[in-house]
Amino acid sequence: MIDDLLRPPSTAWGVAADLVRLAALLSVIAVLLWWGPVEFAVLFLVLGGVLVSRMVQVDPRIDAAYGMALLVAAWSAVVDLYERISWWDLVIHTLATAAIALIAYLLLLRMRYLPRPGPGRRAATGVTIITLALGLSLSVVWEFAEWAGNKYITNEINVGYEDTLGDIAAGGFGSLVAGMALASTLSRSRHPISVNAH
Repeated sequence: MIDDLLRPPSTAWGVAADLVRLAALLSVIAVLLWWGPVEFAVLFLVLGGVLVSRMVQVDPRIDAAYGMALLVAAWSAVVDLYERISWWDLVIHTLATAAIALIAYLLLLRMRYLPRPGPGRRAATGVTIITLALGLSLSVVWEFAEWAGNKYITNEINVGYEDTLGDIAAGGFGSLVAGMALASTLSRSRHPISVNAH
């Protein structure tokens, strides 16, 4: 997987995905210099996430979209966009959780923790259910992180019963849609993880 991280991109979308990774690295440096440790931690996690997607060797269009979703989610927190636009939090939870659940499924598939799905509706349903379960699980982890951040770091992190349930529901919806899209893609392709995509 380290070799995958070091290989040069071979398509325009691969270059775009790598530019998103460069933006994540520059974002980490920027928040380290001009913001605080919370913002640094958030962007550092994003940097790790975009490196993982390169090692998974997904289609570079998915890779670029995934990286952008993570960057937008992180920068929305840094510039207080969640406080300024009331519905933005649900949009980001929907899109970012969908992207993360999809990459998590493909990572588990690449590492052979999941079997390659076969043809048919039963296999497609299994892909959808697993992607949904991953998204819901990651949504809960996300909410635990928000709670811990609010309790131990800064009370500026918005938490509450309705906020938590809404975020998990949005993440679950996004993961369900991502799972159905992934199931459709896997049923049409023998190589959903494109080895030479970048």
